[in-house]
Amino acid sequence: MIVDVREERILVTSDSHLGSFFCNARRGLVQFLDYASTHGYNICINGDGIDVLHTSVGKMVREMGELVHDSRAVLEKADITIYYTIGNHDIVLEQYLADWGRLRLVPFLNVTSGDKRIRIEHGHLYDPFFSKHPDMQASLTRFGGLICRIYPPWYHWYKIYGTVKYRYLGLLTGNSASQQNSLMKRGEGPAYVEAAEELAQRGFDAVIFGHTHNPCVLPLNNNRAQYFNTGSWFSQPHYVEIDRGATSLKSWTSKP
Repeated sequence: MIVDVREERILVTSDSHLGSFFCNARRGLVQFLDYASTHGYNICINGDGIDVLHTSVGKMVREMGELVHDSRAVLEKADITIYYTIGNHDIVLEQYLADWGRLRLVPFLNVTSGDKRIRIEHGHLYDPFFSKHPDMQASLTRFGGLICRIYPPWYHWYKIYGTVKYRYLGLLTGNSASQQNSLMKRGEGPAYVEAAEELAQRGFDAVIFGHTHNPCVLPLNNNRAQYFNTGSWFSQPHYVEIDRGATSLKSWTSKP
């Protein structure tokens, strides 16, 4: 398993949650693979590409079968490498961390592109609630899965829950209300920005997370580095384009 790679051109996306009761990303992901192949990019799916928590065995089997069927023609003509970093909704894949031909399962990825270094990881390890209360987090996640079986759109309560969680935990850890509000206005929880700042200080020019479902770009390390979050595929998908060291956040629009 190799986590330090040189990739001049690579696209990064995350949180498609294939198989879940509330996200239908399969068609868009096949188009995304085709776009990458056509334009000479490799791909990194940065965690929670599949969802083994908010699903059923039947739905997962159908979803993955249809994905393989729909993407077969694309992958047969493609000469691309797909990196897959592990998230919290697909954590069972940790048992398969290895290089599987052109599919490489990794815990994180350090990419050198041009003269830049980019860190890519899902980001769930920096979730304050996940790190402090893993058992409760697992129970709440399972409970959320049961709710979504009844009425899938209920999942989107996470936006309200996330805001409350970030404010509450941030104040408990010593951030002032003004600091907390400033970070929230910029679209991201403070724990993730602080973790990205620490990574940037280790020599990374960009840090890319998923997990929070908040697409954003923020300055790091006194504007010497940048933080990117690729959001999710629930509404408007986003991805990060890395092209010979130049890094930018873009939205993705699937074709009907």
